[in-house]
Amino acid sequence: MTASWLVSSPTAGLCTFDQGTENQIREIAAAGFDVAPKRIVTETVSRSVPTFERAGFSSLVGKLEEGDVLVVTKPDRLGRNAMDVRVTVETLTGVGVRVHCLAPAQSS
Repeated sequence: MTASWLVSSPTAGLCTFDQGTENQIREIAAAGFDVAPKRIVTETVSRSVPTFERAGFSSLVGKLEEGDVLVVTKPDRLGRNAMDVRVTVETLTGVGVRVHCLAPAQSS
């Protein structure tokens, strides 16, 4: 399966940039997605920054087109809390972008 985009945004301080990004890329490949290196978008940000205020994510959204698939390893890559994730997914699906998350959301 070919994925159009990947966003990887490990929280600053929890893992090194290389470890977090490389592990996520391997997870996505193992799940059967083929993401071209030029279509991988990465950033390291604090969880306190709302999704659409993140420079890397905003740049990504500007490149997404109807029919693209955004693949993430965990729901927290899409927002700082459940409401932020919901808004992100609804915004993306509203413009025809499919969001695929490898890990299910965890209930508290």
